Amino acid sequence: MADTTWLYGRIAVQFTLAEPMSDHARRMYNEAMTRLDDADLLSRSLETQSDSQSLLRILGFEVLLKCALVLCGQTPKKNHVYAKLWRGLPGYAQKEILAAAQNRMPGHADLTNLDRLFGWYQFVFERARYHFELYEKYSLEEQHELGSFWEELGAPIDEAVVQYHPNELTCLIDGLRIFIEARLYNTNAGPHY
Repeated sequence: MADTTWLYGRIAVQFTLAEPMSDHARRMYNEAMTRLDDADLLSRSLETQSDSQSLLRILGFEVLLKCALVLCGQTPKKNHVYAKLWRGLPGYAQKEILAAAQNRMPGHADLTNLDRLFGWYQFVFERARYHFELYEKYSLEEQHELGSFWEELGAPIDEAVVQYHPNELTCLIDGLRIFIEARLYNTNAGPHY
């Protein structure tokens, strides 16, 4: 907050201005958390028939990643290239976020290859959010045959056309959330479950 004096006629009024970057970061954080809360609502529904909750989680992740950049004094690019956005964070921020992320689900999330994960999240957000576009070069029958063949192989996750890596995403989101909250609210933020 910055103290400012404003002259109104002959009367000097002292007031405090919120720092614009802090307001911007808070807006980003609030928007991300709203998207993530909506994703949680969808994930609890037994009637969900799409991957919308996964898309909302990736969108929330993106906004948190860009918020972390803002809090580190960077201007995030308006794109979905998460690997480049991540590399834009200072080393201390990456280490802090990753340490918190690794503590979220030890043994249940593999965070050893972030570029691979970021590539999948980018692919989901840019290419797989509309499955009708993802399979536009295939007939419905060919699409069905591809799915059946994949199932016959035992549905190997590594060969899925779309991979979400939900545990890893949850961990990264939590690491970003802890990093951001510590700066926005000057706290030692704990896990958010």
